[in-house]
Amino acid sequence: MIEREVKLLLDANAVKQVQVHYAVMSDGYMVVIDGKPLETGKRETREFRTLDAAAKLLFKIGIANFSVKLKTS
Repeated sequence: MIEREVKLLLDANAVKQVQVHYAVMSDGYMVVIDGKPLETGKRETREFRTLDAAAKLLFKIGIANFSVKLKTS
């Protein structure tokens, strides 16, 4: 799911759950919206170096309520 698709879902009030997951393999964070990871324009999972960077993007696109998942288990 790319940022443009997320904005369309937000406009339609169709987003149910937003989470920021710690990505062990990349030693960073990724955003998961309704079970699908946020992707780049090339359809690769978008990764963030810090939790603040992920939160900043979410605030920018209009999402202020999200959860953070730091463990994979």
